[in-house]
Amino acid sequence: KAHVGGLWPAFWILGNLARHTYVGSAMHVWPWSSNQCSTKSFYSQKFNACSKMTHYGLHPGQGRGAPEIDIFEVQPGKIKRNHGPFLRSPVGQPFQSASFQVAPGRPSNRPGSGYWPGPGQWYDGIEGGNKSALNILYYGDYNHFWGDVNPAKMDYWSDAISYNRQLDTTHFETAHVYRLEWDVPTEEKDGYLRWYLDEELIVSMNGTGLKASSDGAVEISSEPSSIILNTAISSQWGFPGECPANCPCKKYDCNSKDWTDVCGFSEGFCDMMKKKGGPQYKIDWVRVYQDPSKPEQKVGCSTPERPTRQYIEAHPNLYKMPEDEVPLKHIQRGQGSCTRGESDACGGSEHGTCTAANVCQCKEGWTGPGCLAHAGHDAIDWDAADKITDIGFIPPTAAPMVLMVALGVFVVGILLATLIGKERLDGWVSGGYTPLK
Repeated sequence: KAHVGGLWPAFWILGNLARHTYVGSAMHVWPWSSNQCSTKSFYSQKFNACSKMTHYGLHPGQGRGAPEIDIFEVQPGKIKRNHGPFLRSPVGQPFQSASFQVAPGRPSNRPGSGYWPGPGQWYDGIEGGNKSALNILYYGDYNHFWGDVNPAKMDYWSDAISYNRQLDTTHFETAHVYRLEWDVPTEEKDGYLRWYLDEELIVSMNGTGLKASSDGAVEISSEPSSIILNTAISSQWGFPGECPANCPCKKYDCNSKDWTDVCGFSEGFCDMMKKKGGPQYKIDWVRVYQDPSKPEQKVGCSTPERPTRQYIEAHPNLYKMPEDEVPLKHIQRGQGSCTRGESDACGGSEHGTCTAANVCQCKEGWTGPGCLAHAGHDAIDWDAADKITDIGFIPPTAAPMVLMVALGVFVVGILLATLIGKERLDGWVSGGYTPLK
């Protein structure tokens, strides 16, 4: 619901060298988007432009990372603009954040949370749209990782270059179109990012301004990335800013009969969650459009310009849990639960059917547990799995019959000689002879 805080629906993009919630894959990788060799990047950026090595197919002298582009992060609630934490903001709850999260962040002269930036404190080349404003509540994070041997050099700031766009109840009750335009930088241009809601601009940022504001350290991402759609729950996102009187806010359980377990939730949150069917995050479609005339626009997790496959395959434990067999699971085709007789079960009659066991069975051309997604793929595999022929070895396609027969006779002869020798040895031992040891 628009005015009940607590849920955190998101639609975002993450560089392929990191995996969401897999912390090991993100350390000193998230959200780096820098191709500059500096003292900071040398110590803080795992794949930095100072390295001239070529391990795992990575290019020498190329900075890599996993920047984050948030198409939206929605915060419901009922705190209006110019009130409470939004005292200095023209946008209040409910709102969506459109963000580019990037490292290295500004190490000093940063704006304070809840305040507008002073001269020279933030990035240039940013233009906001109607009903949107700079997100002054969150400018980024200070990243420190337990176990780093030299925190003074290895710690780093990451910046959230973010705008909030005012929403209303219609955005929670009817369908809307959220769009991101992402122009990848090349040697000739610095690229840009533009966010839209129902064809209205939320914010635009160009790579030239970002580079100029960071002494060339920050650039628009060109990393192969995954699209993520998820909903989270966090006491830091839309929950009461301060615990209610006499509420410990130590435990959150909507099913508990103990008042101290439910008092920390936003008003109406548990009623919303316990309502039959519960809240739903409904997605009609996700589409990716690319310009075939631009070679820098590619579909794939490991491209010639930004390879990732060999590194991930060499470090699988960073990208999976102990119970996982592989870092990336295959898409499940069918077997999602359904109710027979419903017209929209399994995507409708064109997509699939609901079996007698009440699970979906997909028809040709459709996939996913509920048969809702097109079974499509990109026709070009930019980084196919390694083969023995890649190192120049060409196995024989045929062998002379004589050679094969001779090899077989030789192997049989060795086996027979071994058996005969064993029988003789057994006879010597049984006759009282003891072989030398």
